[in-house]
Amino acid sequence: MRTLQRKLIVKINSMKCRKLSIVAVSVVLFCSCGQQPAQERGPRPVKLAEVASLNKIEKSYSGVVSPDQFSDLAFKMSGPLVAMNVLEGQRVKKGEVVAEIDPTDYKLDYDAKRASFQKASSQMQRAEKLLMKNAISMQEFETTQASYTNAKSAFENAQNTLNDTKLRAPFDGFIQKKYVENYQRVQPGQGVVCLINPAKLQVEFTIPETNIAYVTSHGSIFVEFDAYKGKLFQAKVKEYVEASQDGAGVPVFLYIDDPEFDLKKYKVSVGFSCRVVVNIENETVKGGITVPLSAVVFDNNLNNKVVFIYNPSTQKVEKRKIYDEGTIVGRNDLIVTGEVKAGEQVVAAGASYLVDGQQVKILTE
Repeated sequence: MRTLQRKLIVKINSMKCRKLSIVAVSVVLFCSCGQQPAQERGPRPVKLAEVASLNKIEKSYSGVVSPDQFSDLAFKMSGPLVAMNVLEGQRVKKGEVVAEIDPTDYKLDYDAKRASFQKASSQMQRAEKLLMKNAISMQEFETTQASYTNAKSAFENAQNTLNDTKLRAPFDGFIQKKYVENYQRVQPGQGVVCLINPAKLQVEFTIPETNIAYVTSHGSIFVEFDAYKGKLFQAKVKEYVEASQDGAGVPVFLYIDDPEFDLKKYKVSVGFSCRVVVNIENETVKGGITVPLSAVVFDNNLNNKVVFIYNPSTQKVEKRKIYDEGTIVGRNDLIVTGEVKAGEQVVAAGASYLVDGQQVKILTE
């Protein structure tokens, strides 16, 4: 009986030891799964950005390229259209015939006026000779001269009218739109085609009426075309409407005033989308600083916002507390205050995975 009790005690003790061993192993595993101290972590790749001093506010607006020189070409007289010589999008040279109306009636009138003028010219030459011989009076000569002048004027008008049956391009450009087609009857002044000069462009955008001071102040304006991202061209205000007509905003027109803007290099044309960047000098924000929105992360307690500042001497990051009121300027820059200074390098990509004092590797691409 005692032998049996001893065996049971040994077995129970053995089971207790196993349980303790399992608990001990679990604790070790749990600890090993926790975060390592910052100094034991390997360098984490990050991208940096500079903490910027906020001496001006940047505002962005969507814009579009529109023609600065364009014309709705029209005939001076009425008639059926017998020739439309261009297509939409076609380039034309100055003086090129774009369209023609039926010249038949105008040609008949021209022929009649030319015959009358030729007759009046002959009579005028005869009258000049007779006057030199004193064969006619001055009154008769002046009557012949007046008839000649009237016939000449009528002939020149008929000639101009006949020429006007051909609609010519007043400048080099391309046909943006056709308003009529062949065999339609057109009236004087009725638009036939819209001709645009591609060498003279402007940028059009709409700004809230309350922000109109932004484009009239001493700030700077830049245009970034969607087709050439990252390239900013300086621009100036050409004109703007004094007040919004329907509350939708004030139309503003810009012209590119940048020596680097060359249409032979940058193939910008009417209809291109762009971004208008307006930098406004503002005394109220001087002394403020901005950081990229992507640099801001929540601290462990989820109540504080922090950024990680890179220390180049140690190649490690330092956690800094910041405060903001949610004011975003530019594209994605946040106005902040707190434990950061202008000129410091802040982690702009990869901040969510960092801890205070962690060593980092700087990515340049």
